[in-house]
Amino acid sequence: SPLGSIALTGCYLDNEAVKVFASSFKDNPKMTPKKISLACNYFSDIGYYFLSEVIGNDECKLEEISLIGNDSCGLTGIRSIVSAAAGREIPLKKIEYPTDCMADTPDQLQEFVEFFSLFPAFVPNCTQFYCGNFEVSRDALHALGNMLAKRSSPIRALHFNVSSIESDGIVTFLRTFLENHIATPNSIRIGGYSIRRVSVGDLHVVLGPLLQSCLCSLESLTLSDIGQISDNEMIHITSSLDGNTTLKRLDLYDRIPSACVVDRLTSLLCDETTIMSTYNSNHTLNDLGRHMTDPKLCSYLELNKKTPDKGLVATAKVIKVHFAHNFQLGNFDSMKSPVLAQVVSFVNQGFHVWNEAFNVERDLESEGGEEKEVANNNLTVNFLMVRNIPAF
Repeated sequence: SPLGSIALTGCYLDNEAVKVFASSFKDNPKMTPKKISLACNYFSDIGYYFLSEVIGNDECKLEEISLIGNDSCGLTGIRSIVSAAAGREIPLKKIEYPTDCMADTPDQLQEFVEFFSLFPAFVPNCTQFYCGNFEVSRDALHALGNMLAKRSSPIRALHFNVSSIESDGIVTFLRTFLENHIATPNSIRIGGYSIRRVSVGDLHVVLGPLLQSCLCSLESLTLSDIGQISDNEMIHITSSLDGNTTLKRLDLYDRIPSACVVDRLTSLLCDETTIMSTYNSNHTLNDLGRHMTDPKLCSYLELNKKTPDKGLVATAKVIKVHFAHNFQLGNFDSMKSPVLAQVVSFVNQGFHVWNEAFNVERDLESEGGEEKEVANNNLTVNFLMVRNIPAF
C-alpha cells in the first residue's frame, strides 16, 4: 500500500534527482503517496514537467503537493503542474506554489491571467504581482478580476506592489466581483513606493454592495498608498459597514482624517443612541490604518481586536456607554423578576469584559495626559444597584 506522505524538504534536489523520484511512481502510479513535499529545493521548469507526468495519471493517488521555495521555477513549470492536475478525473486538493510572486512584467501578467482563466480553481491562494516598472492598465485589472470571479471560493490574498496604475483601474477591478460576491479575495492590497496618486472616484458604488453582502468574505482592504479618497467618499463607505461581520482592516486614508470622518467611524463602532443600537454596532473592524489616531476610536478598535467573542464585545460597549459612568436604578424599575435576573447577569458579564478589555482605553488616555473616571470598572452591578437605592 502507498505511504501517507513523503517529505524531501531542503534536500538539494535538482532536475535529475526529481526525474529519478518521479520515475519511481510513473510505472506504478497507485503507489504515489497522498502528500508530497518537495519544498526548498533547486529544480527548475524541467523538474516540474517530470512531476506533471505522474500527477496527470488518473490512477495517481496524490492529493497535495508542496513546492514552496523552489525559486528557479517560472510560470512554465507551474502551468505543466496545473494542466496535469486539472486534467485528472479527481483533481488535486491542494498545490502550494514555489512563490507568491506570479508576474513582474506586463507580458507575465497577461500570461498569468490568460492561463488561469482556463483553470480558475487553481489560482494560487496567495498571489502577488510586483509591477514596479510598468503601469497596470484598467484592462489588465478587469481581466484579472474576471478570472478570479469565476471561482467558487475566494483566494486568501491578492497583493499588487505597483508604481503606477491607470485611473479608475481599482474600481474596475472591484466591480468584477459584483456578479459573484463569494469570489472576492479575503485580502486585497494595492500599493507601493513612490507611486502615482490616482482618483478612486466611485469606490463606494462598488464597495457598498460587496461589504453589505453576506456572501462576501473580504477581511482586509488596503488602498492607502495609491487611492485619493475624499471625506464624503469615506463616509459613504463607512455606511456600507453597518451590519458587516467580516471586514477587519480598512486602510484607505493617506492623511489624518477630518473630525466628521472620525465621528462617523466612532459611531459605526459604537452607536450611543440606544442600548440596542450600541449592541448592534460593528464589532469586527479593528484596523483603520496608521492615520487613525483618535483615542476613543482606537479604544473601540482595540476592543474589537482583543476580544474574539463578539457578543462579549457588544456587552462591554453597552456597559461602557449606558451604565459605567451613569448608572441609574430607574433603568430597572419596570422589569419583572425573570427579565431583571437576566439583565443583571448580562450587565455583570459586561462589567467583567470591561475590566479585562478596556484597560486598553485607560492606557491610551493616560498616555495622552488625560484621565477619565474609571472607578466603577471593578464594581459589580449588584453593588451598584445597592449603592444607588435611595435612602429611607
